[in-house]
Amino acid sequence: MSEFEHSTTIQASPDEVFAFIGKVENLPKYLPTTKSAQPQGSERVRVQGEARGHPYDADGYFRRDAARHRLEWGADEGHYSGWLAVEAQGEGAQMTVHLSFSGGPPAGEGGAPGETDQAGPNREQIQEGLVKALLSIKNFVEKGRSGGKEAPSAAT
Repeated sequence: MSEFEHSTTIQASPDEVFAFIGKVENLPKYLPTTKSAQPQGSERVRVQGEARGHPYDADGYFRRDAARHRLEWGADEGHYSGWLAVEAQGEGAQMTVHLSFSGGPPAGEGGAPGETDQAGPNREQIQEGLVKALLSIKNFVEKGRSGGKEAPSAAT
């Protein structure tokens, strides 16, 4: 299993941040590879996008816990999951995002020497995606309409 995490602060209340991140229609505004997201009923989401030149169209779960300012999501197959939590910090908030991948290492880290998955992102690209996602949230929440999505150097 591979685990990734990143935190950053934002000059907004946890309620303001959660109001933005908790809307499925806002996912494409801050997730690096997501182009479209639609609710699919209670705690379900369909996301579409492109990662490293490969289009994807996936269904999964998307759970909101407004009282704890926490999102949880993942693939139905169980190979990918994550959470994003927002906590009060001084006059602002701290956002922490965490991703878990099971069933194999990221690209470039195959089990046998020389074994890699060239289609998937490597550890550095995944970490960069986390950083850019939180920066995109910060841009939109702090700057409103003048903010924008941050794109990673290589589309993870």
